[in-house]
Amino acid sequence: MAVLKGLLAAVLSVAAVGAAFGADIYPNKPVRIYVGFAPGGATDQLARLYAKKLGEKFNQPFIVENRAGGGGNIAVQALTQAPADGYTIAMAANYVAANAAMKRNPYDWERELAPIGMVASTPNILVVPPNSKLNSVADLIREAKKPNSNLTFGSAGMGSSIHLAGELFKVMAGVDMTHVPYKGVSPAEVDLMAGTVDMMFGSVSTAIPLIQAKKLKAIAVTGPERMKAMPDVPTIEEAGLKGYDVQAVYFMTAPAKVPTPILTTLADAIAEINRQPDVQSFVERIYAKPLTGGPNEAKAFLKAEMEKWQGVVKATGLKVD
Repeated sequence: MAVLKGLLAAVLSVAAVGAAFGADIYPNKPVRIYVGFAPGGATDQLARLYAKKLGEKFNQPFIVENRAGGGGNIAVQALTQAPADGYTIAMAANYVAANAAMKRNPYDWERELAPIGMVASTPNILVVPPNSKLNSVADLIREAKKPNSNLTFGSAGMGSSIHLAGELFKVMAGVDMTHVPYKGVSPAEVDLMAGTVDMMFGSVSTAIPLIQAKKLKAIAVTGPERMKAMPDVPTIEEAGLKGYDVQAVYFMTAPAKVPTPILTTLADAIAEINRQPDVQSFVERIYAKPLTGGPNEAKAFLKAEMEKWQGVVKATGLKVD
């Protein structure tokens, strides 16, 4: 009897250890992924792709939750207020750094966020109406430097990446152009096609179909390299503005103070997903480029972005409410 009692105690002890260990395995319940924009955009599409892949890997639901508004800030602020347990993360982009440079963030990303890993990047495209006399960056700069020149560029709103691309261009080219903000990309593109504004540093997802339909003319790409979808369109850097680089760069992030083992688990999973051929193909289909890099690379990138846009804000006196 004593032997049986001893064996039973040993079995119960092992079971207790196993249960405790199982409780610590991450994830053991659904994980939410916040997205700061409406369904259908690049941020949302990438979040849903990675939610599917992470769900398959961990055999737990990863659920995308759209919290649109504030240029992405509503979702990120909600993330900073979520429990730091790894069960709420976000697909964010470098608007986090740009908004910090413009003092628009209701949070301190350096203290309140724990970047997990890089995902993808996509440039903007400098576009003009199809009948515009501007055919190159050189044409644009030459025209902008003429006396009494009043070139205009449209954007999706004050502080948007489309707006900031134009502000950086002004600083680096040493020209002045008038910014015309709209309430979104679509109305800006409508006026651009009509010739109401002279140019736009447009979003690739909406600009490329219009270029293909010959409703807009592509002048240059804002990223550091040409796009596979438009190999004949040069970069702005190629056109003479060395170092010009404006892209939407997407990354996964968690609240600060998430335990390191959980961050490492997520970072390793995202790195693995980044390498999958079907993921890379999907990313390229939405005119983006797959990226690699974990928490350290993501933090370094965001710091460099913030410094870049702080320089632009200082040079232009840009103020965004």
